[in-house]
Amino acid sequence: MTWVKGRHLPSLGIDAVGCHGPGGSCDPYEGDTSCKASLPVLCLKVDGSPRPNYQVDHTGGGEVDAFYRGWARGHIATTTPVLGTSLGSAAKADALCAASFGPGWRMAEFHDGRYVPGMSTDKFYGNDQHWHSASPWTSGEPTRGGWAFWAYGNVRDDTRLWVRINDQRANCWD
Repeated sequence: MTWVKGRHLPSLGIDAVGCHGPGGSCDPYEGDTSCKASLPVLCLKVDGSPRPNYQVDHTGGGEVDAFYRGWARGHIATTTPVLGTSLGSAAKADALCAASFGPGWRMAEFHDGRYVPGMSTDKFYGNDQHWHSASPWTSGEPTRGGWAFWAYGNVRDDTRLWVRINDQRANCWD
């Protein structure tokens, strides 16, 4: 399964990555790209980075908008292109990310975005007068989203990127 970079906000140093964008959409149920393709792996290091003040766009999806625009709580980067057939397993893909960027890096997953209710309101987005917290997460784990997320980084936008999904058979090792 592959994703694309949708947008970069230079003022915050963050990227939106997800299923839809240049080159089509992803298929999280069966995969969308031949495993014989050579593409970069989208890697993520979840380091607890606080959510910056980005606006949650309206998506028109079946869930609350923040479900589709969650915060991944970290940084993203891309590897050099690799054949999908070479990934072999989630563990091998994670090892490639760790070898490329260091300990704690792993392949990004479809559900890595997190959100809290009301994430797009002035309580969590707005000018300095309305900003209440650098990180809107309440105690405990925020809700898992899907289809896209935001993270710190500025990854390439000229190609699709290998991403895994943990609850469907859309990975090249499936």
